[in-house]
Amino acid sequence: MFNCQPSPLGDRRVTLEHLRAFVLLAEGNGFQQAGLQLYRSQSAVTQSLKRLEEILGCKLLERRQGHILGLTADGERFLPAVNEILARTSEAVSAIQQPEIAGRLLIGVPDDFKVVDLHGAISRCAELNRNLRLEVVSALSSQLLHQLDNSGLDLAIFKCVGDFTPSDPRWQCHLLRREPLHWVATQRHDFDRMSDIPLVIFPDGCCYRSAALAALDQPGKHGYSAYVSASYDNIRAAVSAGLGIGVLPASALAEDHIILSKREGFPELPMVELVMVQASQKRATQQLADFLTLSSAMKSQHISATQADVTQP
Repeated sequence: MFNCQPSPLGDRRVTLEHLRAFVLLAEGNGFQQAGLQLYRSQSAVTQSLKRLEEILGCKLLERRQGHILGLTADGERFLPAVNEILARTSEAVSAIQQPEIAGRLLIGVPDDFKVVDLHGAISRCAELNRNLRLEVVSALSSQLLHQLDNSGLDLAIFKCVGDFTPSDPRWQCHLLRREPLHWVATQRHDFDRMSDIPLVIFPDGCCYRSAALAALDQPGKHGYSAYVSASYDNIRAAVSAGLGIGVLPASALAEDHIILSKREGFPELPMVELVMVQASQKRATQQLADFLTLSSAMKSQHISATQADVTQP
């Protein structure tokens, strides 16, 4: 009697070649360019995509007369998982080809920003290097910058408004993500009719807070701290409870948050950047930075695909 349960190894008809071809085409490479990168003919890439769609039973890419028009809804759902599979495959190969990394790695992360799959990236780095001790410090971005200068952090992730200038020229800086800040609340407010603005904000040292107060200074409005917390979840919950007006990036908005824009008279807020700094030259630092860069790129694709829906009134 045959066992009809799904295999834990997945559908063996799907190959890495299928997945690599799909990712290259999804990234905007045409069939000819994808073939050059895969060392395959254009027709072979076309057949690879068709075969993958046949196995999955759905269409992944919209195309017309040999031209890629974009991802279908199923393609959008499939792409993040494929990127993860290929990344993990690359990591497994590297783990065998390179010696394990030992020693200690001190990492600083912001406690008021949902870093893209941070824990997953750290976990993968630890799995590949069993003798590597990873120590993670969570703090406000301003405190992390101070620790970079004084406490010997190997790698730090923090948010900032405007261009970041490293205090040490040896540091390697990477922009992980850039997205707009928004005034948010649970109901509409007319900015011009408000004398004082009740703010739900992070403590001193947060760039969201600084950006909000600077924006209010221009029209001569006074903002006061209706609710202050260093907890990311507490800030979101306080806005949802109607305790005041918050300042959050697009990726952080809850379903019940309403964006207050120029239409309500609110001043424009700047873009916020998530920056990663490699402050040491350790091989483990570079490995973790690579994991985080890939994870951030995958998350940015998701934000770009959904941001139009999130920002609708």
